Amino acid sequence: MAKDTARPDWAQITESLSQDIILGRRHPRERLIEDDVIAETGATRHAVRRAFDELEKQGLAERQPNRGIRVRDYPAEEVEALYEIRDALERRAALRFTAPAPEALLAELTRIADAHEAACEADDMQLIFEQNNRFHAAIYGACGNPQLAEAIHHYTVTTQPIRTRAFPFARERQRAIAEHREMIEALRRSDGPELAEIISRHIAGPKNVFLSAYAV
Repeated sequence: MAKDTARPDWAQITESLSQDIILGRRHPRERLIEDDVIAETGATRHAVRRAFDELEKQGLAERQPNRGIRVRDYPAEEVEALYEIRDALERRAALRFTAPAPEALLAELTRIADAHEAACEADDMQLIFEQNNRFHAAIYGACGNPQLAEAIHHYTVTTQPIRTRAFPFARERQRAIAEHREMIEALRRSDGPELAEIISRHIAGPKNVFLSAYAV
């Protein structure tokens, strides 16, 4: 990790560890060991402990009595509950598209979908993550209900460590690419019910990948 003297050590470490967790480089229930992070970064013990505190506040890590801190676990019941909320919110947003989407929105979504596909072909996990987020934010930002879009964003962020577990799998990436194109066409036809079905299927895929690999 290159040291950025313009930022406090703890903030830099927090950012690096959070990206490791979100992008699947660190796995649920994996222990975060102070001495290892100090050796990797050259940071002080105080800075590492502050970073661990921040990860806990962000919901990415959890402390265990007498066992230190680890990457947060997500029991199956919690995953299902979170995705039940996501499904309801995102379906509601899709059903608000009752008129053909503006050409400017369709063009923007097509550009982002192209960038997402290129990131998948390049096997660039960070860029896949960023472009996927941009695509969905563009759709929900256009649904005409800012509060609904904000609620969707909240649960999208909350489930980041769950949904990104599908990114390494080529089959899942190809499915996401195809479904992004299907969403654009549903918007072009102003077919809200079809868009809702595609979105529901789209968000269920990563959930099922996570449940099969990690949830207990």
